[in-house]
Amino acid sequence: MILRHRLRNAFHPRPGAPGRGNGPTTRASDILVMMAGLLVIAAIFKILRG
Repeated sequence: MILRHRLRNAFHPRPGAPGRGNGPTTRASDILVMMAGLLVIAAIFKILRG
């Protein structure tokens, strides 16, 4: 849910939102957060499967 919220805000910034000039850096950080989430999900899946 947090990932969905961050990705939605990254691709559709509100006009007048602070940090509007930092588009590429926010997108890069969102990708890193999404990759970290996928790693956590994969680790939990491996632990549960044995």
